[in-house]
Amino acid sequence: MPDVYRRFALVVGESHWRQRVRAVRATIKSNRFLSDLLHTENSIAFSLARTGDLIARYGRLPDEEVETRALFPAISFAGQVLSLMDLATPVEAERLRRRVQDTLKNPDSMRGYRLELGVATHFARRGYKVEWPEILDKGTFDLLVTDLTGASLEIECKSVSADKGRRVHRHEALTFHNLLWPELAAIRKNLRSGLAVVLTVPGRLPSRHGDRLALARRVRQQINLGQSARFEDGSDIRISEFDVKCLGDLSKDRAPVSVRPVIDKVTATQNREGLVLGTAAGGALVFVVQSAENDDLLDTTFETLSQAAKRQLTGMRPGILVAGFDSLEAEQLLSIAQQDRDPQKVPTALALKVSKFLSAQHRDHLVGVAFLSRGAIFPEIDGSSDSGVAYYFTNSKSSRWNESFSGLFSARSLRSNDVLANHSA
Repeated sequence: MPDVYRRFALVVGESHWRQRVRAVRATIKSNRFLSDLLHTENSIAFSLARTGDLIARYGRLPDEEVETRALFPAISFAGQVLSLMDLATPVEAERLRRRVQDTLKNPDSMRGYRLELGVATHFARRGYKVEWPEILDKGTFDLLVTDLTGASLEIECKSVSADKGRRVHRHEALTFHNLLWPELAAIRKNLRSGLAVVLTVPGRLPSRHGDRLALARRVRQQINLGQSARFEDGSDIRISEFDVKCLGDLSKDRAPVSVRPVIDKVTATQNREGLVLGTAAGGALVFVVQSAENDDLLDTTFETLSQAAKRQLTGMRPGILVAGFDSLEAEQLLSIAQQDRDPQKVPTALALKVSKFLSAQHRDHLVGVAFLSRGAIFPEIDGSSDSGVAYYFTNSKSSRWNESFSGLFSARSLRSNDVLANHSA
């Protein structure tokens, strides 16, 4: 691992992740609410920086298994990139180096690139030959598997973020929490009861800092009044009381893990970005911001897949699309697959969407769509291996169909804790 790190630092340039880490820390210093999010989004950069610090100090990585395992994803990423460079021409290697440098500065790009690397590794472990058309300047899709029986297969990967289809993104909500925090100074000291506050904006939060700050002050004024209200911009604030005991002990820095269902219950919302604070007087404030417009994760995901099928796959060869859901846990995706495989139950919204998507005549070149849960291909941030799920829909009615496409995500030659489901559309 130290050798991989040293070579990666030499080839790519250690300054690129060091600069990113410094920039993120400066942002966190001005908004502590962003700490967990930014550390997660930039985990590769932080782990590379940590690896470099340990090697510089000790000449090796520590013997403590937990600390070293936390660095595995970053070293794995570095090793995959170096292996690609070894197989590339000098021009291709330089193109790849620049892409990695840019990816280290952009969490969205990093998430997508790690998905590509993970899918490529998935097929390479099965013994298939994988090419990178964009690096070779041979296409705009991500991967080409060249040695399937009787056909080559184009693969386009799309990383689906936790914000996909949401009107209020997490970064925006946490930035608003930071504006609201100083406005709550007196409330944090004096509130004795449980107070649930839900702010519903018409669409998205205001884009201008001044408008967001004005909205935060209006929220504080209504909390002081203890009254629900509707503002001139169409925003709505709903205030209600609840039994503070249901939150458990809030005397520690972090609320209990089980606090999420409590937040949903007392605010009558579901899985929204929430601020929970215990007060010096023994009370608690729960604040949630949401949009009046419904989330549309599936619609926006399939819009992205539709554009990928049209603009990135060539249509000259069979192709599959792979969507990796950053916020979908294995148990959730497995539950969806199990419902679809039960003839006594109605098909899920996902299955219905896929069936319509693959049956379109202008997508005859599309032979499958795979949906991956978080951790299905690459390890989690702490280095542990999640029991990932891949839900793979095949399109055997395609004129490009070949039976070798049917088992692409079967359990064959995968880790024993990888649970996969196949479904014929």
